[in-house]
Amino acid sequence: MEVSQQWLQLARSLEGMELERCVNSSLCLPEKPKLVVGLNGSTSNIFVDNAAYRDFLFQTFEVSSSDMESSAVTCMSNGFPVIVIRGLSDLAGAESGDNVIHTFGPLAALNAAKAVLGFISKIPGYNSPSHHYM
Repeated sequence: MEVSQQWLQLARSLEGMELERCVNSSLCLPEKPKLVVGLNGSTSNIFVDNAAYRDFLFQTFEVSSSDMESSAVTCMSNGFPVIVIRGLSDLAGAESGDNVIHTFGPLAALNAAKAVLGFISKIPGYNSPSHHYM
């Protein structure tokens, strides 16, 4: 997918933004989450929870994340500019037990929403009255 250079620059200006680390007072990510721009992602019709497949995607295609929605959004954009902002909840197949998406998924969604709102606020003309129809 091709992303406009202007939008990529807007997204890059968000790097370093403060993201939430904890689900609650006793459950936090082991490391501080960060916003990263410009990595390759992939979309598939399966939930990737397999370390070997994750490693294959990275080694073969330099894919850093995989989801199940981005290409559908891109296909339905009908020629309008598109940028994909994802909140990652887990490292596919890295956990020995259950996948942590159920634990950290809401936190990833919160951080993604925060990034999206930050991105939208940087779009030139966003604060004009014509953009308050949502």
